[in-house]
Amino acid sequence: MSNFIPCVLRQTRRSHAGFTLIELLVVIAIIALLIGILLPALGQARRTARAAVCSSNQRQIFTSIMTYTNDFKEFHHAKRQNFGLRFRKINGNAPLEPNNVRWVRAYDWPPSFDGPETDYAYWGVLYDTYLDPGLVTFDEWYTVGRAPVPPVAAWQVWRCPDAKLMDPYPSASLGPNSTPGFGYNTQFNPDHQFQTYAFNGVTRDLTGRNASAWFRRTAIAGTQNVAVTAARLSQIALPDRLIMFQDGFEHMLDANGDTLNDLSQYNQFDSTGFGEITAFDKWKREYFRHNSGCITVWGDGHVKQISKAEDDDSLKWYSGSFRNDGQ
Repeated sequence: MSNFIPCVLRQTRRSHAGFTLIELLVVIAIIALLIGILLPALGQARRTARAAVCSSNQRQIFTSIMTYTNDFKEFHHAKRQNFGLRFRKINGNAPLEPNNVRWVRAYDWPPSFDGPETDYAYWGVLYDTYLDPGLVTFDEWYTVGRAPVPPVAAWQVWRCPDAKLMDPYPSASLGPNSTPGFGYNTQFNPDHQFQTYAFNGVTRDLTGRNASAWFRRTAIAGTQNVAVTAARLSQIALPDRLIMFQDGFEHMLDANGDTLNDLSQYNQFDSTGFGEITAFDKWKREYFRHNSGCITVWGDGHVKQISKAEDDDSLKWYSGSFRNDGQ
């Protein structure tokens, strides 16, 4: 009897040493359920983090603009131009190397009205040295053989981590006669990823009542032409209700179907059947790329995310035109 009991006990222990098939399946099911619950939460956390990076970028840009205005008599821009280049290749067929880069000159102060330009600078070029005071000078950029290969560190703040596409003009046309895969490209060119924010370029007449805007139109005496110049900060009424810049597809917004209240500018290309039109199916997304929200910076520096549900009555955010009750 004394030898029998230990044998039974040993057999009992062995019979419970492992998991049964049912137990394994239950464990696998629980793990799968937890993964299914956690993955969306992790994805949302990553999206929230990218939106936070974008908000931080825009705050830094606003600070650089304000620093610029302190240096240049309250003017925030030298020109209102709707272009988007930081550099050009000297030889378009050669590799992107230091001796094949021609940097684009900023539209520098003093401010003047719109006119023909050969370099088509992105509006942010003007503020790069304010974001990075140690950045090489324009003369160093422009000297063939001394320019660093893009990108440079100061450009990173102009890149929204959720941006996928930006207006390729003037690198490529947006019309149906564009070269398929280039004019309608769905990916950033090397330059485009570093100019993902759109400035509020809507203009107002100087005589407009209860109106303010970042750019003003004035008649040129003795002609039929109109000059467009930047407004001084002291000329802006209710800056807390006027968008300065935001997430967007274009570089300079002008209310021709490219503002949050009316995103229709390229709709005609979505149904023409010309070339590769996938870019035009995606351009609106760039306005609402953060959890279906558009991050905006206003004239007083506050940052706000605007959802699609709020985009029906927003032109006042760009035009600076308000009702008498101030709404």
